[in-house]
Amino acid sequence: MKVLVIQIKMIGDVLASTVICETIKRNYPTAEVHYLIQQNTYAVVDNNPFIDKVIFFEPNDHKGFLNLYKFGIALKNNHYDIVIDAYCKWDSILPAYFSGAKIRVGHYKSYTRFFYTHNVHSDSETHDAANAYRLLLSKTALGKDVEMIFPKIHLRKEEIDKAKIDIKENCDTTKPIFMISILGSGKNKSLPPKNMAATLDVIANTREVQLIFNYTPNQYDDVKAIYDLCLPGTQSKINLSFYAKSLRDFIALLSQCDCLIGNEGGATNISKALSKPTFTIFSPWIRRKSWDSREDDDTYCYVHLLDYYPEIYNDEHPKKLKKKTAQLYDLLVVDLYKDKLVKFINNIKIIN
Repeated sequence: MKVLVIQIKMIGDVLASTVICETIKRNYPTAEVHYLIQQNTYAVVDNNPFIDKVIFFEPNDHKGFLNLYKFGIALKNNHYDIVIDAYCKWDSILPAYFSGAKIRVGHYKSYTRFFYTHNVHSDSETHDAANAYRLLLSKTALGKDVEMIFPKIHLRKEEIDKAKIDIKENCDTTKPIFMISILGSGKNKSLPPKNMAATLDVIANTREVQLIFNYTPNQYDDVKAIYDLCLPGTQSKINLSFYAKSLRDFIALLSQCDCLIGNEGGATNISKALSKPTFTIFSPWIRRKSWDSREDDDTYCYVHLLDYYPEIYNDEHPKKLKKKTAQLYDLLVVDLYKDKLVKFINNIKIIN
């Protein structure tokens, strides 16, 4: 059996959809599983033993109907038995259809019945949860019940060894080392600077820690602005100059940290995939129930404005909430979740 799984974009989504690949291999060990993604997300699937081949979607080469048709015909040469489209946009719908696979599974939309053989609805079984829904796609494709599993990242020993050396050379390893997801993927997914600085002050005041940030060089000015808003005592616990030079390096460094705290997104999903204690602060417009799997107060904690101001939401669609992001974020002050954060911090056990 040959299977193509499609999840083109977004680090967190690409990581989440690896459960489809693993589920197929667990049920059919001899199946050949290919995974179609964009190249910038490869770090979260590198060395995954449940993926036999990674195919890259190239936006410049595959743009437009004709190119998507050609891409689909090229995929047809692989003779897939099953295509599972977890992305479900035209960039994936058309190649999935033209692949010629006998079984084509994807998310139900009014028009997808013309392209998929099995159109899957998010139902009471999944509660709109991203992980559960991907397992439902797997269940539909395989025609059998599947085990509940969660995404995992698979590092090589040499990557872990290098990260240990980098941590030792740049951090005070006698203290807990906390990775901070200091910025989200955009301003509408990032706690405002003053609120993030106040959160960092709580962390630094709760425990003797070494703080390192997840950011890229082009984000330095935004990160420095947050650093400047922190209390001097907090600043003394931050190593601002030490950061991962690539996504894969970040994953390896995080594997040697004691926890991750910060904005919901790829970093928090990676942290959970490494089984690291993770304190996630959601953007007010993001559906919490989609990404809050594996919650427990000691290991995986989540904060959402909905927890404190449920009357604001009233089942309002995220698109409407997104337009109000700035004013909603102003309400998400650290005093709301301080007690929960302090409890989380005090429960962290130092890596030996």
